[in-house]
Amino acid sequence: MAKQPTQEQLTDYIERWGMVLEALGGTRMMGKILGWLIICDPPEQTAADIAIAVNASAGTVSTTTRALVQAAMIEKVGLPGKRSAYYRVKPGMWAQLMKARMARMHIMGQLADEGLELFPEADSGSSDRLREIGSYIRFVEREFPALLDQWVKQWEKERKR
Repeated sequence: MAKQPTQEQLTDYIERWGMVLEALGGTRMMGKILGWLIICDPPEQTAADIAIAVNASAGTVSTTTRALVQAAMIEKVGLPGKRSAYYRVKPGMWAQLMKARMARMHIMGQLADEGLELFPEADSGSSDRLREIGSYIRFVEREFPALLDQWVKQWEKERKR
């Protein structure tokens, strides 16, 4: 029989997800809810289940799950025979999240190119910074899709084991 984590270990683990998402620009509660939904069993949880697990108010859970749904990290689902709404980690979320980030990076690359056109006489420091941004983004746009596709194929193989 597998060893179950203590409540303290579980709380600490969920809190660390909160800290990570906060460091990445989200909120700590987004991370805590995501962390809980990654590890919970069953994978579908009501807002009340989530509130208990992450020690949050119903209002905080409502606001945060809405933000996570909008960010396409979790999804709201109904279960047959159940009246409540349930939340779960959205299947394929990690690849979709990276594709969305790539789309935002593309916009930054366009802004860097536009900056070079708008300020052709700019000092070499700003020109270098704009060229560096553009170069980086073009590199990532060229290389990352193949890497992501490779991971998706690898994940499909791993899931079938």
